[in-house]
Amino acid sequence: MRRLLIGVATMLAVLGGGSARAAIFTYVVTGTVVGDSSEGGAAFGDIVLGRDFSARFEVDDALPSALYAASASGSSAQGGGLIQDGTRPPVRAVLTINGMDYAIRTGDKDVPPYCDPVIGCIGPSARIDDAGTIVKDAGARRLDLSAGYEDFDSCCADYNSYYSIATDDLRFTLNGAAFAVADYRQTGTFALSGTGSFVTVYRAGDRSGGVSDSTRLSFAPTALTVSGGVPEPATWAMTILGFGIVGAALRRRRVVVAA
Repeated sequence: MRRLLIGVATMLAVLGGGSARAAIFTYVVTGTVVGDSSEGGAAFGDIVLGRDFSARFEVDDALPSALYAASASGSSAQGGGLIQDGTRPPVRAVLTINGMDYAIRTGDKDVPPYCDPVIGCIGPSARIDDAGTIVKDAGARRLDLSAGYEDFDSCCADYNSYYSIATDDLRFTLNGAAFAVADYRQTGTFALSGTGSFVTVYRAGDRSGGVSDSTRLSFAPTALTVSGGVPEPATWAMTILGFGIVGAALRRRRVVVAA
Protein backbone atom coordinates (compact mmCIF):
# COMPACT_ATOMS: atom_id res chain seq x y z
CA MET A 1 0.00 0.00 0.00
CA ARG A 2 2.81 2.39 0.94
CA ARG A 3 4.61 1.69 -2.34
CA LEU A 4 1.37 2.26 -4.25
CA LEU A 5 0.75 5.62 -2.59
CA ILE A 6 4.36 6.63 -3.18
CA GLY A 7 3.85 5.77 -6.84
CA VAL A 8 0.69 7.86 -6.92
CA ALA A 9 2.48 10.78 -5.27
CA THR A 10 5.30 10.53 -7.80
CA MET A 11 2.88 10.46 -10.70
CA LEU A 12 0.92 13.44 -9.35
CA ALA A 13 4.18 15.32 -8.85
CA VAL A 14 5.02 14.72 -12.50
CA LEU A 15 1.58 15.96 -13.52
CA GLY A 16 1.93 18.90 -11.15
CA GLY A 17 5.19 19.73 -12.81
CA GLY A 18 3.16 20.42 -15.94
CA SER A 19 1.02 23.02 -14.17
CA ALA A 20 2.56 25.63 -16.46
CA ARG A 21 0.43 23.99 -19.16
CA ALA A 22 -2.75 24.70 -17.19
CA ALA A 23 -4.94 26.95 -19.26
CA ILE A 24 -8.20 28.83 -19.48
CA PHE A 25 -10.43 27.32 -22.16
CA THR A 26 -13.10 29.54 -23.71
CA TYR A 27 -16.47 28.18 -24.86
CA VAL A 28 -18.64 30.55 -26.89
CA VAL A 29 -22.20 29.36 -27.51
CA THR A 30 -24.24 31.27 -30.10
CA GLY A 31 -27.81 31.06 -31.30
CA THR A 32 -31.20 32.73 -30.96
CA VAL A 33 -33.45 33.79 -28.09
CA VAL A 34 -36.67 31.78 -28.51
CA GLY A 35 -38.51 32.41 -25.24
CA ASP A 36 -39.11 35.29 -22.82
CA SER A 37 -41.22 34.84 -19.69
CA SER A 38 -39.71 37.71 -17.72
CA GLU A 39 -41.71 39.39 -14.97
CA GLY A 40 -40.74 43.00 -14.40
CA GLY A 41 -37.13 42.43 -15.43
CA ALA A 42 -35.36 43.46 -18.63
CA ALA A 43 -31.66 42.71 -18.19
CA PHE A 44 -31.11 43.00 -21.96
CA GLY A 45 -33.73 45.55 -22.93
CA ASP A 46 -37.42 45.21 -23.69
CA ILE A 47 -37.11 43.36 -27.01
CA VAL A 48 -35.12 40.12 -26.98
CA LEU A 49 -37.23 37.50 -28.79
CA GLY A 50 -35.60 36.49 -32.05
CA ARG A 51 -32.38 38.29 -31.21
CA ASP A 52 -28.97 36.64 -31.39
CA PHE A 53 -27.18 35.77 -28.17
CA SER A 54 -23.61 34.89 -27.25
CA ALA A 55 -22.75 33.04 -24.05
CA ARG A 56 -19.07 32.99 -23.12
CA PHE A 57 -17.88 30.41 -20.58
CA GLU A 58 -14.30 30.40 -19.30
CA VAL A 59 -13.09 27.12 -17.80
CA ASP A 60 -9.95 26.76 -15.68
CA ASP A 61 -8.65 23.23 -16.24
CA ALA A 62 -6.47 23.16 -13.09
CA LEU A 63 -8.08 25.25 -10.33
CA PRO A 64 -6.83 23.76 -7.02
CA SER A 65 -10.16 24.28 -5.22
CA ALA A 66 -12.34 22.71 -7.95
CA LEU A 67 -13.45 19.12 -8.57
CA TYR A 68 -12.25 17.25 -11.67
CA ALA A 69 -13.05 13.79 -13.01
CA ALA A 70 -12.12 11.89 -16.15
CA SER A 71 -12.71 8.49 -17.71
CA ALA A 72 -12.63 6.91 -21.14
CA SER A 73 -16.24 8.00 -21.73
CA GLY A 74 -16.22 11.56 -20.46
CA SER A 75 -14.87 14.24 -18.15
CA SER A 76 -16.01 17.09 -15.94
CA ALA A 77 -14.96 20.12 -13.93
CA GLN A 78 -17.18 21.63 -11.26
CA GLY A 79 -17.17 23.52 -8.00
CA GLY A 80 -18.76 26.19 -5.86
CA GLY A 81 -20.76 26.20 -2.65
CA LEU A 82 -23.95 25.13 -4.42
CA ILE A 83 -22.16 21.91 -5.39
CA GLN A 84 -19.84 21.23 -2.45
CA ASP A 85 -18.78 23.44 0.46
CA GLY A 86 -15.17 24.53 0.33
CA THR A 87 -14.86 24.36 -3.46
CA ARG A 88 -14.73 27.18 -6.00
CA PRO A 89 -16.24 27.19 -9.49
CA PRO A 90 -13.78 26.55 -12.34
CA VAL A 91 -16.38 27.96 -14.74
CA ARG A 92 -17.30 31.64 -15.19
CA ALA A 93 -19.87 32.94 -17.66
CA VAL A 94 -21.06 36.11 -19.41
CA LEU A 95 -24.23 36.35 -21.52
CA THR A 96 -24.54 38.99 -24.25
CA ILE A 97 -27.77 40.08 -25.95
CA ASN A 98 -28.48 43.37 -27.75
CA GLY A 99 -24.89 44.42 -27.06
CA MET A 100 -25.48 44.19 -23.29
CA ASP A 101 -23.35 41.93 -21.10
CA TYR A 102 -24.51 40.14 -17.96
CA ALA A 103 -21.83 38.35 -15.93
CA ILE A 104 -23.07 35.51 -13.73
CA ARG A 105 -22.12 36.58 -10.23
CA THR A 106 -19.82 34.63 -7.93
CA GLY A 107 -19.24 34.66 -4.19
CA ASP A 108 -18.89 32.65 -1.01
CA LYS A 109 -20.33 33.84 2.31
CA ASP A 110 -22.01 32.27 5.33
CA VAL A 111 -23.17 34.38 8.28
CA PRO A 112 -25.53 32.35 10.48
CA PRO A 113 -27.82 33.99 13.05
CA TYR A 114 -26.93 33.95 16.72
CA CYS A 115 -28.43 30.84 18.29
CA ASP A 116 -29.02 30.21 22.00
CA PRO A 117 -30.37 26.93 23.43
CA VAL A 118 -32.90 28.85 25.53
CA ILE A 119 -34.11 31.73 23.35
CA GLY A 120 -33.44 30.14 19.96
CA CYS A 121 -31.89 31.86 16.94
CA ILE A 122 -32.03 35.63 16.57
CA GLY A 123 -30.40 38.34 14.49
CA PRO A 124 -29.47 38.63 10.83
CA SER A 125 -28.23 35.83 8.62
CA ALA A 126 -26.68 35.88 5.17
CA ARG A 127 -25.55 33.28 2.67
CA ILE A 128 -23.91 33.52 -0.74
CA ASP A 129 -23.08 30.46 -2.85
CA ASP A 130 -22.14 29.91 -6.47
CA ALA A 131 -21.55 27.08 -8.92
CA GLY A 132 -19.84 26.36 -12.21
CA THR A 133 -19.94 23.10 -14.15
CA ILE A 134 -18.84 21.56 -17.43
CA VAL A 135 -19.64 17.91 -18.16
CA LYS A 136 -18.68 16.01 -21.32
CA ASP A 137 -20.45 12.72 -22.16
CA ALA A 138 -18.74 11.33 -25.25
CA GLY A 139 -21.08 8.35 -25.48
CA ALA A 140 -24.13 10.59 -25.64
CA ARG A 141 -22.29 13.20 -27.77
CA ARG A 142 -23.32 15.82 -25.20
CA LEU A 143 -21.71 18.79 -23.47
CA ASP A 144 -23.34 20.54 -20.50
CA LEU A 145 -22.28 24.01 -19.34
CA SER A 146 -23.69 25.95 -16.40
CA ALA A 147 -22.99 28.78 -13.97
CA GLY A 148 -25.14 29.86 -11.03
CA TYR A 149 -25.35 32.13 -8.00
CA GLU A 150 -27.57 32.51 -4.92
CA ASP A 151 -27.62 35.37 -2.39
CA PHE A 152 -29.95 35.23 0.62
CA ASP A 153 -30.19 37.79 3.42
CA SER A 154 -32.76 37.96 6.23
CA CYS A 155 -33.30 39.14 9.74
CA CYS A 156 -35.54 38.78 12.68
CA ALA A 157 -39.11 37.83 13.40
CA ASP A 158 -40.10 41.16 14.93
CA TYR A 159 -40.90 44.58 13.54
CA ASN A 160 -37.40 44.79 12.01
CA SER A 161 -37.90 41.73 9.82
CA TYR A 162 -36.70 41.80 6.22
CA TYR A 163 -35.40 39.49 3.51
CA SER A 164 -33.76 39.64 0.10
CA ILE A 165 -33.06 36.91 -2.44
CA ALA A 166 -30.99 37.20 -5.63
CA THR A 167 -30.23 34.37 -8.05
CA ASP A 168 -28.52 33.87 -11.42
CA ASP A 169 -28.59 30.74 -13.54
CA LEU A 170 -27.22 30.20 -17.06
CA ARG A 171 -27.09 26.70 -18.52
CA PHE A 172 -26.87 24.83 -21.82
CA THR A 173 -27.22 21.23 -22.92
CA LEU A 174 -25.47 20.89 -26.28
CA ASN A 175 -25.66 17.91 -28.64
CA GLY A 176 -23.16 17.48 -31.47
CA ALA A 177 -21.99 14.55 -33.56
CA ALA A 178 -18.38 15.70 -33.11
CA PHE A 179 -18.53 15.46 -29.29
CA ALA A 180 -17.04 11.96 -29.40
CA VAL A 181 -13.82 12.94 -27.60
CA ALA A 182 -13.91 12.29 -23.84
CA ASP A 183 -11.82 15.37 -23.00
CA TYR A 184 -14.07 18.39 -22.37
CA ARG A 185 -11.15 20.53 -23.60
CA GLN A 186 -11.73 19.45 -27.22
CA THR A 187 -11.18 22.60 -29.28
CA GLY A 188 -12.78 23.63 -32.55
CA THR A 189 -15.99 25.02 -33.98
CA PHE A 190 -19.03 22.75 -33.83
CA ALA A 191 -22.50 22.87 -35.34
CA LEU A 192 -25.00 21.58 -32.81
CA SER A 193 -28.49 21.48 -31.40
CA GLY A 194 -29.70 21.66 -27.84
CA THR A 195 -31.37 23.86 -25.26
CA GLY A 196 -30.40 26.76 -23.06
CA SER A 197 -31.86 29.04 -20.42
CA PHE A 198 -31.06 32.13 -18.37
CA VAL A 199 -32.73 33.30 -15.17
CA THR A 200 -31.97 36.20 -12.88
CA VAL A 201 -34.35 36.92 -10.02
CA TYR A 202 -34.51 39.53 -7.27
CA ARG A 203 -37.01 39.49 -4.42
CA ALA A 204 -37.02 41.60 -1.27
CA GLY A 205 -39.47 42.57 1.40
CA ASP A 206 -40.16 43.78 4.90
CA ARG A 207 -43.24 44.47 7.00
CA SER A 208 -44.26 47.29 4.67
CA GLY A 209 -44.33 45.15 1.52
CA GLY A 210 -42.05 43.69 -1.10
CA VAL A 211 -40.70 43.80 -4.64
CA SER A 212 -40.03 41.08 -7.17
CA ASP A 213 -38.66 41.05 -10.70
CA SER A 214 -37.07 38.48 -12.97
CA THR A 215 -35.59 37.99 -16.42
CA ARG A 216 -36.29 34.51 -17.78
CA LEU A 217 -35.11 33.55 -21.26
CA SER A 218 -34.76 30.37 -23.30
CA PHE A 219 -32.39 29.77 -26.19
CA ALA A 220 -31.91 27.70 -29.33
CA PRO A 221 -28.12 27.23 -29.57
CA THR A 222 -26.70 26.52 -33.02
CA ALA A 223 -22.90 26.71 -32.71
CA LEU A 224 -20.05 26.35 -30.24
CA THR A 225 -16.46 27.56 -30.56
CA VAL A 226 -13.89 26.22 -28.09
CA SER A 227 -10.42 27.73 -27.88
CA GLY A 228 -7.49 27.69 -25.47
CA GLY A 229 -4.38 25.71 -24.65
CA VAL A 230 -4.49 22.31 -26.34
CA PRO A 231 -3.89 19.49 -23.81
CA GLU A 232 -1.31 16.91 -24.75
CA PRO A 233 -2.92 13.47 -25.33
CA ALA A 234 -0.31 11.78 -23.14
CA THR A 235 -1.04 14.18 -20.30
CA TRP A 236 -4.78 13.50 -20.56
CA ALA A 237 -4.14 9.75 -20.57
CA MET A 238 -1.99 10.09 -17.47
CA THR A 239 -4.77 12.05 -15.77
CA ILE A 240 -7.26 9.24 -16.43
CA LEU A 241 -4.70 6.69 -15.22
CA GLY A 242 -4.16 8.78 -12.10
CA PHE A 243 -7.85 8.68 -11.18
CA GLY A 244 -7.81 4.90 -11.61
CA ILE A 245 -4.72 4.40 -9.44
CA VAL A 246 -6.03 6.66 -6.68
CA GLY A 247 -9.37 4.84 -6.72
CA ALA A 248 -7.63 1.46 -6.52
CA ALA A 249 -5.51 2.64 -3.60
CA LEU A 250 -8.53 3.87 -1.68
CA ARG A 251 -10.49 0.68 -2.33
CA ARG A 252 -7.56 -1.46 -1.19
CA ARG A 253 -7.22 0.63 1.96
CA ARG A 254 -10.90 0.15 2.80
CA VAL A 255 -10.54 -3.61 2.41
CA VAL A 256 -7.49 -3.69 4.70
CA VAL A 257 -9.23 -1.60 7.37
CA ALA A 258 -12.35 -3.77 7.20
CA ALA A 259 -10.23 -6.89 7.63
